[in-house]
Amino acid sequence: MTSIQVDSRTFDFPDGWLVTKYDDTAYYNNQFKGKARKSRGLKKEMKALDLIVLNPTDGMLYLIESKDYRTYRRKKEESPADEYIHKVIDTLTGILPTALCGKRNRYGKHIDAGEDTLHRQLHLVNQLRMVLHFEQPQKSSKLFPHAYDLSDIQSKIRCELGMIDKHALVIDANTQHKVPWMVN
Repeated sequence: MTSIQVDSRTFDFPDGWLVTKYDDTAYYNNQFKGKARKSRGLKKEMKALDLIVLNPTDGMLYLIESKDYRTYRRKKEESPADEYIHKVIDTLTGILPTALCGKRNRYGKHIDAGEDTLHRQLHLVNQLRMVLHFEQPQKSSKLFPHAYDLSDIQSKIRCELGMIDKHALVIDANTQHKVPWMVN
């Protein structure tokens, strides 16, 4: 089993799966983080999803973002669906050169171990699945209400990014049985 920490959550993946914490790779941090892109006329910083995970048995590449608002309320103005959509687009923009450039970066230097795993992942992909793991407080209260309907978030993601994955998932602790890994 491969375990990886993302903020306050631990993701446990089956043995043999290739797991990359994309926003921690030198490639993302050196080439994309802090760079601006235009989105609907506004300049925004390039963002990254938390995890890129490959099941080498079936070639399914999972693009995973984890959000945990059980303790601290969400303060961003952008909707969770829009934030995830932008991260998916930015991540796909970032990983395409990795697949094409091989084991050397644009300066001809060998890439680090995290980038090597990512490079190997991308050459084994047959399918793509987008997953947003979104936690809200268990009990709704005046202080921490359930502000978001997961099915609404999922519908918007599927509508906007259906050409990439028309079966994108938005899950929480109660629905994590829909994916082949565990989150604690």
